[in-house]
Amino acid sequence: MGKNIAFSRAETCQIMEPMHSNSYGNVHGGNLMKMMDDIAGLVAVKHAKGTVVTARVDEIVFHKPIHIGDIVTCKGQLAYVGTSSMQIMVSISVHEIEDYSKLETAMTAFFTMVHLVDDKPTKVPELVVTTKEEEELYKLGEAKYKEIKARYKSNATCPSSL
Repeated sequence: MGKNIAFSRAETCQIMEPMHSNSYGNVHGGNLMKMMDDIAGLVAVKHAKGTVVTARVDEIVFHKPIHIGDIVTCKGQLAYVGTSSMQIMVSISVHEIEDYSKLETAMTAFFTMVHLVDDKPTKVPELVVTTKEEEELYKLGEAKYKEIKARYKSNATCPSSL
């Protein structure tokens, strides 16, 4: 049975502390990428109702630096599902602590997560699109899915799980 696209959304907030940064006060990209992977995993688990793994990460874009004291919000949204894989769009926004109303996109990426049962790729529920916004997101996710499949097909190394 299909699930509404909004069902699997996930979000978290965190203040960036010295342990997240380098000696110049900039937050390490790796810490932010882990946060994004965690949210993508949560989105996938909510949709698949089981074990998921990260199969690939595409188009990580760093739009704006993040510093100690900034508050980040990481959001994940299921965009498209294949047979056993899910395309998840993840973004990190940054709020300056002095002006919390000012929100800027700091990072974006697409994650491909795969549902596993007994260590084998397993079918995920269909995705139900109900709004125009969800339809646009679905088309974006579908385009990313097809792009990845075509890229692998041309290299003859496409994992069967995609």
